[in-house]
Parts: sequence; C-alpha cells; structure tokens
Amino acid sequence: MMFNWLHALSFITFTTHSSASRFRLGLSLSAVVFLYFITATQAWAQTALGHITRADSGAPVPYASVGVKGKPLGTVANEAGQFRLQTLEQALPTDTVVVSCVGFLPQQRLASELRLHPAVVLTPQATQLKEVAVRHGKLTPHVLGREAAGGMAHWGNWAPKDSLPKDKRGWEVGTFLTPSANCFVDAFSLYVERNNFRFVRFRIKLYAAEGNHPTTLLTDQDMQFVLGDQQLGWVKVDLRPYNLHLKKDQKIALALQWLDNDEPVTTGKHLSVPAAFPDPFRRAYVRDKSEAGWQLYPVNPSMNLSVQAYKE
Repeated sequence: MMFNWLHALSFITFTTHSSASRFRLGLSLSAVVFLYFITATQAWAQTALGHITRADSGAPVPYASVGVKGKPLGTVANEAGQFRLQTLEQALPTDTVVVSCVGFLPQQRLASELRLHPAVVLTPQATQLKEVAVRHGKLTPHVLGREAAGGMAHWGNWAPKDSLPKDKRGWEVGTFLTPSANCFVDAFSLYVERNNFRFVRFRIKLYAAEGNHPTTLLTDQDMQFVLGDQQLGWVKVDLRPYNLHLKKDQKIALALQWLDNDEPVTTGKHLSVPAAFPDPFRRAYVRDKSEAGWQLYPVNPSMNLSVQAYKE
C-alpha cells in the first residue's frame, strides 16, 4: 500500500513541474521508496518468526530445537513454539536446518525453503511399549558423577560462540557416566556458583554414548526444570516420576540443554558451574547449538545422578 501511494505521488510530480525539477524530485522519491523497502526488509528480518506446531492437534510445540546441521547456528523455540528467523541469517541457502524436540520425529528443511515458508509441523513419535522395571527392596543408593562443589575450571553461558549476542538457547553441556550395576534414577543434581538471572530453563537429556560422543536419546520424556531467581548452590531435580532405568556398564551421556532465560540482572559473567581440571579420567562435552559438532574437554563438571542400584 505504501509503494502504490509513493508511485502515484511520483506520477503527479512529473506532470506538474519542469523537466529538471521533475527529474530531481522523481529521483528523490525513488530514493525514498528504496530506503523504505530496505528498512522494511531489515525490520522483517529482525522480527520475522517461525512457528512449530503438532501434526495431530495443531498445538504449538514449546522449546523445540532449531539448528543448522554441522554449524553453531540456531536457537530454541519459545513456549508458544515461535523462533526468530534472524538466528538463521548466517546460514547458506543450501544449509540443512533440523527442527527437533523430545518426543517428536525431527524434520529437515533447506534454509532457503524455511525462510520462505517458516511454518514447521512435527509428528509425535510413536511410543513403543517398554519393559516396565519394578523396584524391590534390594536397592542401595549411589551417586553417578561429581559431588564436589569446587574446581579450577568453570563452564557457563558466556563460553560458546553464539549466532546472536545473548542468545544461548540451544547450548548443550554434559558428562559421561557408566553405572556399575543396574539402577533406577532418583534425581539430577547441579552445583551453581554464579547466577545473575531471574530464571533459566533447562532440559535434562540422557543419551546413549559410543566412544566419546553422545548418540541417540534414551528416553522420549521431556525432562525440564527452571533455575530460580539468582539461585545458587546445589540444585536437585526429582526424576522418579520418569521411571528411568539404567543398565550395568551402559555408558551414557548426561546433558543439560539451555532453553530460555530472561535478561541478566547484572553485567559480567552470568552463570557458571565449577569443574575439576585437568581430569585424565573424565571428559565433558559441549556444543553451541543443537546440530553443531561436539567438543570434548578433560574436565569433570559438578553434576550427577542419584540412583538406587541393585545389590550384587
């Protein structure tokens, strides 16, 4: 509508002025049109949203991951299933964007296609009936992972290279664990030594592991928790409702994925967790976004699982 109005004004100007004046004013109006569209395009790029919904009901899929395969680019959708297309602006048209969420089949789209048609529909993953493990009295408590609260190393939300400043959504960090006996998972614990946020939302992930890399998720249950207002110290999350069962000598990867946060209350380093360094026997892994490559470090972060193990 704005273009039509400017075009009509330009036509009227050409019919009521001398040739020189018409040329100067017409050029000025053309510049206005050009600048208008440049500004509108930039504003659209900054505010345009993608939408992720369920195939069965059309309801939003909250906190789905959006990542460019093999690159540290992407984000996580908000609670309404919306994400900013600006987070993918550095992707090439031929790059593959993977949209995924726990409990859904992932969908792949070319970046060029997603920019033109930013609506993504995810199909819920068919849940296979699993053998139900029943607890009995012959169980003893154990802890898998690090229980110490100090360390020379620290990981936090300032560490990764993000596609946009302050956009940590999609960042993932974890550690490898191997149960010495069959066990049930009771709780997840994390030690927070610095936190300048009102809230940070995380997703807990359990992967199968091969060598030094996480592979497939071990559960289709979406396990989330919120770190409260500048909360510090040990944070414990009850995982008993998920009835998670780990097998003896099964190497797993325990991970945290950053989903959402508010603006930090103060400047500087905003959230950190201590880790032992160097640790010749442990490896932590990090990736900047949901489809980026994994990076390994010889550190042991202060995070663990409380389990109930079968007596030998």
